[in-house]
Amino acid sequence: MTKTGGAKFDEVWKYFIQDNDQRNGHYSATCYHCDTTWTRGKLTVMKAHLANICKSCPEDISKYWRDKLAEQTINYTRTSKQSNLPHNQATITQHFSSNQPLPLQVNSRLNKSLIKMWIITGVPFEIIENPFTIDFLKELNLGYAPPSRTTLSGRFLDKEVARVNKYIDQELENAENLTLDKY
Repeated sequence: MTKTGGAKFDEVWKYFIQDNDQRNGHYSATCYHCDTTWTRGKLTVMKAHLANICKSCPEDISKYWRDKLAEQTINYTRTSKQSNLPHNQATITQHFSSNQPLPLQVNSRLNKSLIKMWIITGVPFEIIENPFTIDFLKELNLGYAPPSRTTLSGRFLDKEVARVNKYIDQELENAENLTLDKY
């Protein structure tokens, strides 16, 4: 008997207990290592949990998911809402640079810089959706579509934490004469 259609299960499910009760195509998930439970198991959240959050997760598994998250490319573009201007009204793009979406590589580079700035300055994530913040970013580059607060505080933050943790792991592996004490 062959399975037809349906969602493909990601390898991250090997580290979680999947509830048999399927709701609208989604399962609840419980971490094997720390018993953290989600009513809806989202792959990105589960991967970030193993990579950055779960203290009971074995180091080799945690490192595996940190590496996967750090090397993952996020192809994110946020579509901007089209305004209903009268046909004869001039748009700002007739006077300044284009409002065409930026190439994916440029957008990714801007998103990476944005998440670093957001983390270091401690700015609350909901500020990204403030109209004045959006206006400011549009003034810098009309073609840039900033991420939503949930994307900024979710996928982008998880990826950056995994990237930094991977860098720290590499530095510790290359360190000589390192002595660590735990009180």
